[in-house]
Amino acid sequence: MTERVCRNRAIGSSASTWDSKRMLKHPRKVFTMRHTLRALCRVSLVTVSVLGAACSPSSLVDVQTPDTVIDPSQVLTPTGAVQLYQSALGWFNRGLASDGCGTDIVCSVGLFTDELTETNRTPQNGMNARTVSAPTNVSSSSGRAYLILHIQRIRLQRAREALARYAPNTPRAWQGRAGALEGLTVLWFAENYCSGIPLTAVPIVGSQQPTGGLTTEEIFNHAITLFDSAIVAGADSAQVLNLAQVLKARALLGLGQFAAADSVAQSVPTDFVYLQQFSDQYPNDLSQGIMSYRAEDNEGGNGFVWSADPRTLIMTVPSVSGPMLVPAKYYVSAGGVVDPTTPQPYAPMRLADGLEARLIQAEAALAAGNSSWLTTLNLLRRTCIGTAACAPVPGLTAENLPDTLTDPGTADARLDLLMKERAMWLYLTGHRQGDLRRMAHLYHRSATTLWPTGTISAPAFPPLYTDPLQNNGTQYGRDVVWAPDPEEQKTNPLYGGCFDTNP
Repeated sequence: MTERVCRNRAIGSSASTWDSKRMLKHPRKVFTMRHTLRALCRVSLVTVSVLGAACSPSSLVDVQTPDTVIDPSQVLTPTGAVQLYQSALGWFNRGLASDGCGTDIVCSVGLFTDELTETNRTPQNGMNARTVSAPTNVSSSSGRAYLILHIQRIRLQRAREALARYAPNTPRAWQGRAGALEGLTVLWFAENYCSGIPLTAVPIVGSQQPTGGLTTEEIFNHAITLFDSAIVAGADSAQVLNLAQVLKARALLGLGQFAAADSVAQSVPTDFVYLQQFSDQYPNDLSQGIMSYRAEDNEGGNGFVWSADPRTLIMTVPSVSGPMLVPAKYYVSAGGVVDPTTPQPYAPMRLADGLEARLIQAEAALAAGNSSWLTTLNLLRRTCIGTAACAPVPGLTAENLPDTLTDPGTADARLDLLMKERAMWLYLTGHRQGDLRRMAHLYHRSATTLWPTGTISAPAFPPLYTDPLQNNGTQYGRDVVWAPDPEEQKTNPLYGGCFDTNP
């Protein structure tokens, strides 16, 4: 198999018509795809074919480094099941925010939409330029992200099954947590990728179960099935239960099933917060010093002005980037000090919270013509400030976030207001692409009014670089979804490519 360089991390710790139609790098080790074969084995059928034929189950329970595996005889045991679970949790962080800007979900969503812009003089991927529909190999952004997401999806699937089969005395909520995170990974495929993604399964016992491509609606529904199972398995843990409920409501919202989404979200308390923790093995790459991204107000002529809202925690720090806007959301110390010049590798990230549950209910109310949508938005502004658990960043006050939103009077303007509130509350959490696609598909907004468009124009980013971006003056692409690794089509006989690349 062709070797491709990846960044090293130790392995451890009703929308039925949906488918009708760089950075200044830190010193890092690298590992080749040969190591990937030994320690993680490529997943989907890109990876699954290897999982089934060329690697032992031990490759999926490595909790040390890509070169350290566990005796196969220990895999199908209580100890092996627990190690598999721990390994899967570590891999989840990699796909979330530990693989580098442009290949993990949160930063990729930021670049592809109007949340972030690239600073590297020689762009390394097409995310910021919106040219990712036809990756040539796994080194491309959407192709590599595709690989990582499938790896973590199957690791979580196998962990969930192994716990149930071989470690029944462990907390059942572990199965619920693994299932909820597996469902979130599947949800990311629905929110970010083209229609037609396969979800091949690799059960802990038995043969792999390849699939052809699934429609976006089918992928959403598969995620919902996983969330339903997680709700049952995690019933004894309020954290896992609420996590699964918010994620299920998010998937239902993506399908346009507003009443169902509201029903699921309403039981989640506003002060619920599920934080994903990071470690030395998988740090938070959005808080690692000078990185390959900055915020850009009004990107592409139609992006939001992010820096004017305190919820994004965007700052200008001349000593770091001249006049450029620095997303400081994850540069918050344990003591609550915001300092984008100091890396915070362990800065946690919210996967789901009661704030999102209320935003889902507000959108459902607006869809139903219920005026409570505005009441809810103002209630969040009044409630999720100061030291409240639901406050996503420090420094929010009644003065800088007044609860004085008024009805703008028209259906379009109401939706604009609600989606702006969502964008500011959920800034840099991997939600923006799903929101834009929902705006296009369910609310029939033109893609040219949602994603950055026109001529790419970014400054020189002094003192990071003295030259402007090489793609300045070129046009943004027209892609509104990501494409899979092309190796999928070569190795999966049931897969025939994207059904469509519609939003």
